[in-house]
Amino acid sequence: MIDARIRDEAALWMARARDPRFSDWDGLTDWLESDPAHNLAYESAYAAHDLAGELSLPAAPTPMPFSAATAAPKTRRVAWWTGGGIGIAAAAAAVFALVLPSAGPELMVAQTRPGEQRMVALPDGTQVALNGDSRLVFSAKDDRTARLERGQAMFSVVHDENRPFTVDVGGQRLVDLGTRFDVLRTAQGSEVAVAQGAVLYDPQGAAVRLGAGRMLRKNDRSDLVEVSDVDPALVGTWRSGRLVYHGARLQRVADDLGRLTGEHVAVAPTLAERPFTGVIVVPAHNRGQFLNRLGQVLDVDIAKQSQGYYLKARAER
Repeated sequence: MIDARIRDEAALWMARARDPRFSDWDGLTDWLESDPAHNLAYESAYAAHDLAGELSLPAAPTPMPFSAATAAPKTRRVAWWTGGGIGIAAAAAAVFALVLPSAGPELMVAQTRPGEQRMVALPDGTQVALNGDSRLVFSAKDDRTARLERGQAMFSVVHDENRPFTVDVGGQRLVDLGTRFDVLRTAQGSEVAVAQGAVLYDPQGAAVRLGAGRMLRKNDRSDLVEVSDVDPALVGTWRSGRLVYHGARLQRVADDLGRLTGEHVAVAPTLAERPFTGVIVVPAHNRGQFLNRLGQVLDVDIAKQSQGYYLKARAER
């Protein structure tokens, strides 16, 4: 349980970070990384603010009206709210209906446009934050079963031993063991990073158990599964506009920026594999100016094109 002091500190940091004049990102990063409870409290502060915030959304999430024990109607409703202070969805889209197909297995689809963040609340209290350009599919007859078809999602799961929460990603299953975890699905493969608790990856095959502070990468072109360490406090920081890298490929950085900003960001083939280490803070506004200035951080030239932004080698000065 998070104590009152940490909750108060998180609320203060959240309020300061939402101010366009805020500049103490190093201080916020240090505070988040000093204790995993800080990151959890910070997320809770954001969620509470958004639920009661200026978009006039419902005071509490409206649960999806189906369960494994009841027949599902043809139309579903699910509660959404803009997350992390960087969503661009209109308030009118906060609660909406999804019309399901009349034939075949019934599914509920949650998806976002590039540059848009959403949060979905499930009836059991589980919450899922979706990054931009993401698509998550739930079974209409079992809201504890989901499939991430593309993009990125942070799961905060209410554990139930009798009904484990499962996520299909890239044809492999993740089984919740009482968890907060982040999942990324791209055209190349999948990543899973655990902030709290544990998940079991591919229980019928490799059966890799990932605890807090562990990350798994799986390339679709290989049978190998790579497991490494990750700071639990840094898992899911994209929700507050913060991207943290340690030797990441520049192509990966560009893909992340595209999801988060809604702009198409391409990389020259000669630079795609260049490693980058650092922290990028994506602002809530003036993202075009932000991307234009980002060249100095990434040590590239950035060209604005009709279809978006292009990262290329620096010209000789």
